[in-house]
Amino acid sequence: MKILSLVISILMLLSFDAAALDVKQRFDHLDNDKSGYLTHDELDPQPQLLNTFEKWDKNQDNQISLIEFKNYLTNNLY
Repeated sequence: MKILSLVISILMLLSFDAAALDVKQRFDHLDNDKSGYLTHDELDPQPQLLNTFEKWDKNQDNQISLIEFKNYLTNNLY
């Protein structure tokens, strides 16, 4: 039973790491200029993302940080 609990714990940790990597990969794919932020111009080809830009941009600096991107996806898509 202890081994099963350990295996389940390890699998859960790996799945969380995979999810975090997936968010980072999505962000990096959208960040065309590799500035570390997403802008309106970078999201133009993604109207479904651009339409909710203001909801993502919590500090209203007209750019989406990785943290804002992760928080929005975590709270709204997963």
